[in-house]
Order: sequence, then C-alpha cells, then structure tokens
Amino acid sequence: MASIMSGAYGDAPNPQMIFVNVIIGYLLLPLYYLFPQISWYFVAEVFLIFVSSTTVTYVLFEKLEKEKAFMLSVLLILFFSNDAYILVQFTKTAMFAVMAGAMLFLWALFEKKSIWKMMFGGLLCLIGTMVRFSTIYLAGGFILFILGYEFWKLYVRKDRLAKGWKYPLLTIVLSGCFLIGAAYGCKWLNWYTYNNDEAYGFFTAYNSARADVVDASNYGYEAYAEDLKSVGISENDYYMMRNWTLADNDFFTIEKLQQTADAISTYQEQQDMTFDVIMERLRERNYPGMPVFFGCALFLILGIFFNNRKWWMTLGSIVIGIGLFVYFCFAERYVYRVEYSIFLGIFLCGLYFWDSGEKTKPLFAEERTGMRLCMILSGLCIAAHIVLYIPDQSYREVTSEERIAYIDDTFYDSGNYDAAKYRKVVNKGRPQNGLLGEIENHQENYYFLDFATTIQTLYFEWFPWKALPVGYHDNFGYMGGVTTNFPDIVQSLKEKNIENPLQSLVKENIYLVDNYAPEVKLNYLREHYYPEARAEVYKEVDGYTIWKFYEK
Repeated sequence: MASIMSGAYGDAPNPQMIFVNVIIGYLLLPLYYLFPQISWYFVAEVFLIFVSSTTVTYVLFEKLEKEKAFMLSVLLILFFSNDAYILVQFTKTAMFAVMAGAMLFLWALFEKKSIWKMMFGGLLCLIGTMVRFSTIYLAGGFILFILGYEFWKLYVRKDRLAKGWKYPLLTIVLSGCFLIGAAYGCKWLNWYTYNNDEAYGFFTAYNSARADVVDASNYGYEAYAEDLKSVGISENDYYMMRNWTLADNDFFTIEKLQQTADAISTYQEQQDMTFDVIMERLRERNYPGMPVFFGCALFLILGIFFNNRKWWMTLGSIVIGIGLFVYFCFAERYVYRVEYSIFLGIFLCGLYFWDSGEKTKPLFAEERTGMRLCMILSGLCIAAHIVLYIPDQSYREVTSEERIAYIDDTFYDSGNYDAAKYRKVVNKGRPQNGLLGEIENHQENYYFLDFATTIQTLYFEWFPWKALPVGYHDNFGYMGGVTTNFPDIVQSLKEKNIENPLQSLVKENIYLVDNYAPEVKLNYLREHYYPEARAEVYKEVDGYTIWKFYEK
C-alpha cells in the first residue's frame, strides 16, 4: 500500500491503495508531491496510533482520579499501544482509531460534554473506518454494549429529566445515525471510484474472488478433487492458487476462482464443528502467551479492586470478545491482527465503565492507600516491560547470505504472535542486499518475485520512513499476490510487452526469484503452455535463488 501511494508501481503517486479508503489517499497526496522522500502513509499510521492512544488517555484523566487514570494509561501503553507501534498493521491501527473515537464520542454525547469533543471522537472513529472498514464489525459488538448501557441509564433517569427526556434521546439517535451514515457514505464513495473505472473495477472483482480462495482454509486438493477436476483445475493449478501465484488471466479467471472457492466452502460446511473442536483450536492459539491477553486479565483483576461498583461490566465485554473468537474459529480465520483487535476491544470497552472514587464504594480504609497502590502497580508494570526495549544483539553475527533466514525465522509467519518480534533488529545503518543490487544494476531485465519468497522478507530492506521513488518497481514486481491485475502494474508490464506474466517466464531477460516452489511454476507451464519447458538456476544472491525458464 505504501508503494502504491508513493507511485513506486506506476508513474505518479496513486491514492488507490487497495484496502485503504481513497479519501485518505487523496488527503496524503499533496504531501507526496511536496516531500516525496517521506513515506507519509507510514507516518499517518503511526500518528493515528498516537492520536488514538492519547484520546483514550484524555478520557481517562477526565473521568477518573489521576492515579487511576495513570495506572490504566500505563496498561494501555505497555500492553496495546507498544504492540501497535512496533508491529504496525493497518487492521490493528483501524480498530484502535474506531474504538478510541467511539469511546470519546459516546462519552461526550451522553454526558453532554463539549460538542467539539464529540466531533473529534466521531472524526477519529470515521478515519478508522476509512483505514479498514471491516473493523467496524469487530468494534460493533463492543459499541452496541456501551450504547445499551447508556440508553438504559437514560431510561432510568427519564423521570428526573421530566418532559424533556425525549429531546436528548433524539439528539443522540440523530448524532449516531449521522456518524454511521458518514462511514457508509465514505465506503460507497471508495467503491464508486473503483467501479467507475473499468481497470479498477476488474481489479476489485478479481481481488475479491482471489481472497475467497487464498483466505479460506486449506484442506488439501484431495478434499475437493472431484469438484475441481470437473472444472479443469489440476492439483498443480490448485497449489498455484494457494501460493498466491494467480498471474495468468487466461486460465485463472474470476469464474474459476469462484468455482474453487465454492468447492472449499462446501467442504468446510460439511465438517463437524463441535465444542471440543472449537476449544482445541482456541487452545492451539495459546492466547495466555500473548501480552494483550495478560493485559486484559490484569485489567479485570484491577477492576475488582478499584472499580468494584462496575467491574462486572468488563465481563460483558469479555463475553462479546469470546463470541468473536468463536465466530472466527468457525470461519477458520486465525490471524494475530484480528486477535489483537478483539483483545483491544475488550480492554477499551471495559475502560468505558470505570468510575471515579466518588461513585465507587471505598475498598480501602484510606483513599490514599488505594491511590498509592495504583502508582506502585504502575511502576511494577513499567519495570517488568523494560526488557522488551533492549534490542536483540544477534543481528551483529548475521552475514548477508544468512540475512533472509534470520528475518524469516521471526517475521515470516505474520499471522501468529511471536515475542521475539518486539526486540528483533533487522536494520542497522544502511542495509545491504545483493538481490536489490542485482535488480537495480540490470535494468534491461525484468524480475518476477515469488510472493511467498519475498512478501514477508524483502520489505525489511527499505526504511519504513522513506518512500520508494516513483517508478521504483519498473523492472521487478510480484508474480501474483494482492496486487494481481492492479492497473499501475498491468500498465507497467504492458510497456515491457508482458501480457501474461506466467507465460512470459520463457522470454529473454525475464527471471523468477523463488526459494519455495519453482517446480510448481514449471509444472504449470508444462501443463498449459510448453510441454518441454525447463528451468535452471541463474544466480544465488544473498539467500535468494534466481531462476531462468526456457520453452525447451
């Protein structure tokens, strides 16, 4: 997305960032023209995390005694904000913004605080939906829980509000509807900009069909071999799909992708999803080993002592979270970015129900005793986290040839949590990578990158704060992946007379960087185009293998 925004795939910065709303792209566009060397997309994500975290902290200090607010802010920063900063991912960022914005919006709306606070909260929530709209469904259950509580409070207070109680209710409903309408309006505008252009419309439709296949559970070809064979999809074709190598519109049509997705979905629906199966799958995720889980558990315990009047409301947010975990268990979507977002929702939803000491039954003989304990607990949490910020020194022993394996070992499996990611150092000074040097020094060649080989590793060779220049990907790009059929890339390939990336592998000066499955691509060429095709290792560069394919 950062590469698309900076224009690295085309001839100018492009606000159509696939998953992020085009409105954000257009807001960032002037900055790319004024200061093109800065990756403003990355800057915007980090800034949004900061604003979201600060917004939650502001609400806490407005609602609670400063010691309580400080303690809870420490929990927020140590268990949630630091993860969002270190492992930046737009789904997590979006959930943070939506929940933080909703928290401020609802508090200001129901407690009749400043309209400017309400507007700022609504705007933050709206921006979160534009970063990743689907997070609105993750946050929806938690927001509805808060709404239910606030409407119940309003109903209880209606006698005290006398005849005018319906007026604030109308104001609340209209404000909420306006915010929801704005979110869906921005979503529609984004959809319109894509579908109003034939090239982007095709990309959107193809991307949706692709996601239905690659995001589904993989039971193996034999599980649905009969259905796939009937539509002309061989075992090797299926492996090509699962490896994201869909770089042949002549064969991997939208219809074929949909037929494959239907076969997988049908088989999945036939599997028994018993309680024992669900529990086993949840146990496999090892949630107690995740800091966000520990943060929620500690938050619940602290609520019993310091928010004893409403600590049980946290249980309500936990129930919602468990429901979401079970849903994703049924959907077989186990990815850390979603799990983090659910735990964040539990935490922020529970925070909303904390009251000041004036509304809480005193638990300690002296109020100052409780406040001192808050500060002591905060200090202990901070001390326990210091180790996370001590950089891992193992990078000093890593050679250029070992670098890809060094990064892969920790970062390749991005869907799972790994504590080593917090401390791992991958770049010190100016990174040196022989593969990029090979590509940059041979502009006459075109290099296709196997998605599985490079997507989790190669981007560590660029500093996140620096934008890739316009046209940087002029002579290399992914063989498939999430950018399959993206208009900028299609146009760039056409300029090099590449209509069908897979079929073009046998052309002169076209190479494939592939460490994992070059034989699958070779078998594909033999099955569909060149029965006598062969492949040879062209070069080994710093842990990457470059292949040259031949028609005979």
